[in-house]
Amino acid sequence: MKKNLHFIAALFMACTITSMAQNKQSLLSNNVSLLEESNTFTLSKVKHNDSLSGFNEQQARDLAPLKGITAEEMDVYMAISRREFIKSKYNLISKPIKNNSYSNVTKLATASCVNEDFEEQGLVTSVPAVVNVTTTTDVNGWTVTSGVNSGGNGSCTLSGCCTSSTGLTVAEIGIGSSGYVDAVIGASYPIFSVFGNNANNGSLISGNPTNMRGDWIVRVNNQTAGAGISRITKSFIVSPANAKFKFASIAVAQGAHCCCDNVGIAINFKDCLGNMLATSGQFSVSPSAGPGCTPTGPCTTGAPLTFTNAAIAGWVYNQWRVDSVDLSFWIGSCISIEVTGIDCPYSGHAGYAYFDAQCSPIAVSSGVSTLHQSEMFNLYPNPNNGIFNLDIAKPIQNGEIEIRNILGQLILREEIKQGNNKINSQNLLKGIYTYAVLQNKEVIHTGKVIIE
Repeated sequence: MKKNLHFIAALFMACTITSMAQNKQSLLSNNVSLLEESNTFTLSKVKHNDSLSGFNEQQARDLAPLKGITAEEMDVYMAISRREFIKSKYNLISKPIKNNSYSNVTKLATASCVNEDFEEQGLVTSVPAVVNVTTTTDVNGWTVTSGVNSGGNGSCTLSGCCTSSTGLTVAEIGIGSSGYVDAVIGASYPIFSVFGNNANNGSLISGNPTNMRGDWIVRVNNQTAGAGISRITKSFIVSPANAKFKFASIAVAQGAHCCCDNVGIAINFKDCLGNMLATSGQFSVSPSAGPGCTPTGPCTTGAPLTFTNAAIAGWVYNQWRVDSVDLSFWIGSCISIEVTGIDCPYSGHAGYAYFDAQCSPIAVSSGVSTLHQSEMFNLYPNPNNGIFNLDIAKPIQNGEIEIRNILGQLILREEIKQGNNKINSQNLLKGIYTYAVLQNKEVIHTGKVIIE
């Protein structure tokens, strides 16, 4: 009998110890994996009993109103705050997301712009119409994907975007003769196409750009909050015929969080390896954040915009904003354009965008003919062994020369001036490179240099 009692007691203690160990491990796992839908990290440095030791729960809750966190968003906000604390405390590094096989579609570049203005949908669909995208290749010339806004630093890097071919919240909008009325913006600002073949009456609407054309635009993301991100991507080889990329955007945003947690849109220009183009930068549109936010607004932004209150309370929008990017520096190279609509990471606010675009030939500014402009810059010898001369026959302010490889990656940058400039690039491998002459950071001349 005594042996049986000892055996039962020992079995009970073993089960209790095992259960306690499992509970500790479960607690650690829950703490570290909070909302990690798109990130995983190494846990080798984490001790099981102190993962959240030092985390000031009350301080995080007190800061929430200053960050625009609503009561409905509080649980998600606190989970993200705990996760970011653990990552910072143990110097945990997020692993890069593995791309699905279809994501390589964005790496395949066409020789020219294809359907950049979305007008091809008009070949099969009459306007007015709303055509919801269901697969990644529904929009010819573009790749459509989706993802999740994981919060924290992930809001700035958009590390959760975009690896999914499901849950796509993108639609092509066919504009009728009276314009498209967005349910959030309301009838006070009907939306027309900016770029296309045929003229429309959109220019008659106050705040619209002049000479509006076309019938079709695209909407990226939608008005349903849920920490979602949607993206359309286009890749092509830059040529003199498409070296100027014009684009127009409308951001429709709900609420206002701090910095990158804010909803909005991001428009990025990259090479086909994923590197940001140096002289094109990135464009983002987001409403101004609250006074308690430091820094305020989005992480990066273009020109200041005026936001108008939408028909639905709590929402704002900007009227069509038109921008253009000079891609002549990357002639012969593969570039990629990403347009992303972004919800806030706390699932309480939505953000989406309307977008339209047009490729056109590059023109030399200031009324200078192409021939005369070329005569002002003389690079010789060409081909060369890496050492060459660049003669500049005009005054130049803050002059620079940039040399890039065929993928658009910056290889060399030097200051230059009027007259003779001797460039030593002997460390470069043999091949064909693109060079650009910049004045005050703006490209004023481009060409090819061959190193043998």
